[in-house]
Amino acid sequence: MIKILYTVAIDKNGQLIKANDAEKGNEFFCPVCKSELILRKSGKTGKGAKRPHFAHRILTTNCTPETALHNSFKNLLANKLQQHILEQIPLPFSWNCEYCGIEHSGNLLKKVKAFRVEHNLAVCQPDIALLEDNGKVFGVIEIVVTHKPEENVLKYHNENNIILIQINLTSDKDIYELESKISRPDRVTTCLNTKCKICGHYQSKKILTIIDGHCWKCGNTMKVSTISTSSGISNHLKPSDFTLEEITFAKSKGVILKNQYSKTVQERYIANSCAKCGAFVGDHYLFTDYIAPASYGELPSQTYDIGYYCDNCEGLKDE
Repeated sequence: MIKILYTVAIDKNGQLIKANDAEKGNEFFCPVCKSELILRKSGKTGKGAKRPHFAHRILTTNCTPETALHNSFKNLLANKLQQHILEQIPLPFSWNCEYCGIEHSGNLLKKVKAFRVEHNLAVCQPDIALLEDNGKVFGVIEIVVTHKPEENVLKYHNENNIILIQINLTSDKDIYELESKISRPDRVTTCLNTKCKICGHYQSKKILTIIDGHCWKCGNTMKVSTISTSSGISNHLKPSDFTLEEITFAKSKGVILKNQYSKTVQERYIANSCAKCGAFVGDHYLFTDYIAPASYGELPSQTYDIGYYCDNCEGLKDE
């Protein structure tokens, strides 16, 4: 972590002001301890030049740049949330889901009717609490500079279905990146996928991939299908494991699926088949000759969301 400087102050009107926007000769005060600050702004740029910042005329006990960064970012964010709520402007954000492994996106303020700074939740006081129209807290925003939420707090959020939105700060420069920091939080403890009706865990999307390949026997153009999940699980389902609905859907996209006899395993099963010569793709060759090349971009493919997979239950279930 680079050295954190005081880059936000309170002006004589009680408003937060960034060092870049401040002018010398005015009065400034610390947003944490309220003591007087001096603007350090040389106007120089380039290597070795110190970025604009404030300094205490007399540094008070327990006032640190880290505390000031946390406090300033929190209040600037609160101001932004208030503006968006009053003007009914969406606040888009996205995150990498820790439950299903894919990227989600949405409007941060979709359900927010009000918010509270340092709202008392008995076991904790989140930086910003997000409230529904009934006044219930459904989400919290935590600004993390040095201390992440403790385990008992995370447990409380989980037990009360409160979404944690965590924003990590590493530099006072993050003050000037407020919009990008909130549009891409470091952690969001929710998933847009449905929950399993059996165990209650978030499910992964079940994805049908159709690969445009060629028949190994006659070279004719051939569509080959497989099913995987969005959670990053490496195994793929072969057509013999498809449900009737999945077989019907694959066929509607041009895949030829037939009941074939395999001399290798001496049994019949549903397999991707060539429309011209009738040859089919065996289970082993499905991966090596089609799935692997498609994953490297060597073969074109299309994907379709066709349901959900519960990793916790270790089975495929349709909603």
